[in-house]
Amino acid sequence: MLKKILVVGAGAWGTAIANVLSKNNNKVYLWTRDKSLSIKINSNKINHKYYKNFKLSSKLKSISGSFITKDYHYIFYILPASAFDKFCEDYFKNQKINNLVICSKGVSKNGEFISNLITKKLNINNYHFLSGPSFADEVLHGKPTALSLSSQKVNKNIGKIFKDTNIRIYYSEGLKTLEFLGIIKNIYAIGAGILDAESLGQNARSAYITRCLAEIKSMIIYLNLNENMIYSLGGIGDLILTCSSNKSRNYNFGFSFAKKSKNKIIPRFKTIEGLNSCLTIKKNKKIIIGKLPIINSIIKIINGSPPKKEIKILLSRSFKNE
Repeated sequence: MLKKILVVGAGAWGTAIANVLSKNNNKVYLWTRDKSLSIKINSNKINHKYYKNFKLSSKLKSISGSFITKDYHYIFYILPASAFDKFCEDYFKNQKINNLVICSKGVSKNGEFISNLITKKLNINNYHFLSGPSFADEVLHGKPTALSLSSQKVNKNIGKIFKDTNIRIYYSEGLKTLEFLGIIKNIYAIGAGILDAESLGQNARSAYITRCLAEIKSMIIYLNLNENMIYSLGGIGDLILTCSSNKSRNYNFGFSFAKKSKNKIIPRFKTIEGLNSCLTIKKNKKIIIGKLPIINSIIKIINGSPPKKEIKILLSRSFKNE
């Protein structure tokens, strides 16, 4: 049976996911706020905003404006996490949703997790988080990619819509853990960019990623989440990728930020989930920033503290056991 799928968000990642799914005998619709972009995608199969030299699948269709959620077996949400609250009010309100797949890795403008907003706001049968080490351009060009999928209710049918594509799905237990890992790694990626901008070397980067993992573990234990998922694709896999490559927007932002002022850097970047998380995560009462010294230093740097000062503070802490 053909699955009718809606991908919300015609950015780099949304376009890549929609294109992959459309090649697997699914009826896929790519939603965008920009009606003119939708018309152009339908007429020439090119998303000129993100992939002006790439021809999308002939089976892919684009839509804009309102839609009926119950018409789709799966809805993939691939807009910034900070936009989710308003999007629910504008498009999901009072509608029944079959399966919602969240691909965003961030928090709301109030620092709230998307999973909490879903519980409060939506009439939904089941929801899922899809996360892992994945650059959109590589997915679009058919490079092998493996992702973690975690669901509120176990439903392996969702993995089948990726069958015979370049995306391999691994099922994970711990939906809120996968969500947390996606949020937190983007902040660490900003820190990795700052670290490299300071030319501290490969030794420092390796130590940095290792200590980030230790910090993540301590918070996962504190939040009573699934500790084993640290070693998943959505955990260590995504952390290593996003902290080690200038393809990562968050890494690239951190690197550029350390070189120049914030006011000159931010307009160049379309979406920086890690930055929004830095600015708002303190509002989330569940996250104790004092238990996360690396995160705390990154937030201070974003708010104006010199990188060298924060690095010195982290390195001058008392020695501890691993």
